[in-house]
Amino acid sequence: MTPRQTTPETDEHGVDATRVAREATLHSFLNCYRHETGVGEFVPASDAPIDRDPDSGQVLRIPLANQGIECFVPVDYRSPTGRHLFDLPAAYRAGTGGSSGDSTDLEAGGDPIELDYTTLATLATKELELARGADPNRDDLIERVVRSCRNVERYVDARADNAETLYGTDFTFREAEQSLVFGHLRHPTPKSRRGMERDAERYAPELEGSFPLHYVRADPSIVESESARDDSAAVWVRETLREDPNADEAVLERLADDDVLLPVHPWQAERLFERPEVQELVSAGKLESLGELGREFYPTTSVRTLYAPDSPFMVKGSLAVEITNSLRTNKRPELERGVAISDLLATELGDDLRDRFPGFDVIRDPAYLTIDPDALDVEGDESGFEVVLRANPFRGEDARRATPVVALCQDGIGDETSRLGRIVESIAEREGRDAAAVSEEWFRRYLEISVRPLLWLYLERGIGLEAHQQNSVLTLDEAGYPDEFRYRDNQGYYFPENAYDRVEAVCPGVGERAGTVCPDAVADERIRYYVVLNNALGVVNAFGTAGLVDERRLLAVLREELESLREFDRPGTSILDPLLESDTVPRKANLLTRFRGLDELEASSLDEQSVYADVQNPLVDLPGDDSADAAESPDAPEPEVGR
Repeated sequence: MTPRQTTPETDEHGVDATRVAREATLHSFLNCYRHETGVGEFVPASDAPIDRDPDSGQVLRIPLANQGIECFVPVDYRSPTGRHLFDLPAAYRAGTGGSSGDSTDLEAGGDPIELDYTTLATLATKELELARGADPNRDDLIERVVRSCRNVERYVDARADNAETLYGTDFTFREAEQSLVFGHLRHPTPKSRRGMERDAERYAPELEGSFPLHYVRADPSIVESESARDDSAAVWVRETLREDPNADEAVLERLADDDVLLPVHPWQAERLFERPEVQELVSAGKLESLGELGREFYPTTSVRTLYAPDSPFMVKGSLAVEITNSLRTNKRPELERGVAISDLLATELGDDLRDRFPGFDVIRDPAYLTIDPDALDVEGDESGFEVVLRANPFRGEDARRATPVVALCQDGIGDETSRLGRIVESIAEREGRDAAAVSEEWFRRYLEISVRPLLWLYLERGIGLEAHQQNSVLTLDEAGYPDEFRYRDNQGYYFPENAYDRVEAVCPGVGERAGTVCPDAVADERIRYYVVLNNALGVVNAFGTAGLVDERRLLAVLREELESLREFDRPGTSILDPLLESDTVPRKANLLTRFRGLDELEASSLDEQSVYADVQNPLVDLPGDDSADAAESPDAPEPEVGR
């Protein structure tokens, strides 16, 4: 939960959206800084210049030694997995300087001053600059922090009275996809967007946007497409539109038999048809804007992937908008990768996966269409018309209780608990059990259909999936327990070199088509992070922050699961050993990645996409451990579970 509101400046929903957004921004930024740099220590509240006693009895003290400043943040909930909850406001004060970051180097200076999110971002990024060298992206990062906060404020204000839709136990895939008000909880700018601010009411999932697709008629001579289905991408689109009761039949009737239809995001279409080279094709009769046609589609958590409850496919199109770290356009290799992976999963490998793990599946991206960039006489491999057609398994009753894991775990607005918290509490009440016992059973079932098949697939068959929480869709059974887990994304596949022969044997040439054969060390690091550190530990943290169970109880369950997977370990990989034996593990550092101005989708190679930093490993020394963070402060009390 976000901290309780204590000021009277609330709206008609009883929520101060400005304060909620600013405190959420401070939480995400501060947790990133603390976790990625390792700077800071937990001290007794009585030893800090704070005039209140937080629930944990502790204050997080963060020295910004190069500036002679120290920050004091009261801790409401201290997490073994590193995402803490704070009892704001925090404070900072100037000291006498020092370079080591030790408490002895920073003597008391002036009176404490309230630490707001903009001050924190400014001071922390300056500290990074002084410690790691000047970086031209610092101003850009601060601007994105402010932009993200303002967007969160807008979403909170719009959705504060939608508690049942956001956090209820009975929901649909669409409702869950459009519920992510706060975004990635370990990202410094989770809701930063550049490009569609004026159109957010229509296009933002957080504001429950919806719209028909914009269709483009193209001469087949300028279209490039591929399909792993029995029919072509063009046929799939055309037949789906013809069966759409909302489509304008007059428009469809005047199409030539060989005309190709491309479904495009309306925002992208408007900008594409402003380009002179596109207008030249229009004048030549090879391209035509048909406008918006057919059923309503809904933007999902990624913003650019569009879903309609009764469509056989979702549409993932290029969108020239900067979201968090990257410009969200489809790259040519991603189009081909989706088809290649669909072919791979149609082999005995897919049959084996389904037989072993019937509750696990990979959502296919089996077809794509685009306009040939040569027809537009533009440089590069993309024209801007790139469209991926993604299979839609969430139709009818199959859309019930299906949610991205990230939305299940996100904090509630104000005093609301998370959707996960509500679900577990309802199960506990119905079954007459305590929440901690239900939490452990729920988590065990989750691991069985997520981490177990994901790591088996990587270790045994040589295929790694970038299954972070937003790429993971969980369907719950009627009782509220995990039932089906689906992975989605045509970007996140890894074929480690030492195991690639296993993949090549069942689908010759797939590595070249997919373009994701990589060194084992890179694949190990990425899969370890996405599957375990991001996904599984994020779920553990969500249980803890909701006050359901001591996180260490679930960490022991996760460790047990990882130990059991050692039987599938293979030569050349080191994915499990660091998790089970090392005091630190490399984790993706979203703040440091953003500080360096890296665009993950524009990187020339997998190992240049983002920054990874060594962080405390909460999975080691569990039997007598007080938490991973406690290694820095052995006398610290156990984490508080209640709020």
